[in-house]
Amino acid sequence: MEIDPVVLLAEELRAAETALRSAIQRYEQDHARESGEKVNSLLNAIKSLYRDLFETVPTSALGAAEMLRMAAQRLPFSMSRYTSHFHEVADRLGAGRREHADLIWLRAMRGSLRDGQGGDQGTRAAPLVTLALAGAARPILVFRAMVPPPRDEPMRLPRR
Repeated sequence: MEIDPVVLLAEELRAAETALRSAIQRYEQDHARESGEKVNSLLNAIKSLYRDLFETVPTSALGAAEMLRMAAQRLPFSMSRYTSHFHEVADRLGAGRREHADLIWLRAMRGSLRDGQGGDQGTRAAPLVTLALAGAARPILVFRAMVPPPRDEPMRLPRR
């Protein structure tokens, strides 16, 4: 099974942000041209990763959970009461549990964010919620295989 592309992008984004923090600290100490160029290249890489992330549909509940965590980070302070609920839903999705009530709540939140509740930050978080919903609502296919009994043994019926 392939890894969800959103999980991969989120991991790359975390690594780039960590590298950016250390590059900024280095630049603040030495003010060298190379350090400044490193900061700029990392900023461009992060910008590109965010662009890719906003265009990638999660293929699993785990990828949807990553999207919801990122959407929760973008919510304004006025919507902080919803942030914990976003994280709870993301935790359930990350554990592989998709609950119908969570999908309904996410659809309602998506509508609220699209309608401007939360201002510009809420409007920017709405596409992430939309993508997370697309990943969380994907059907799960479970393949079961039946192994036929060996041919040399007669099939026995269970006793009552």
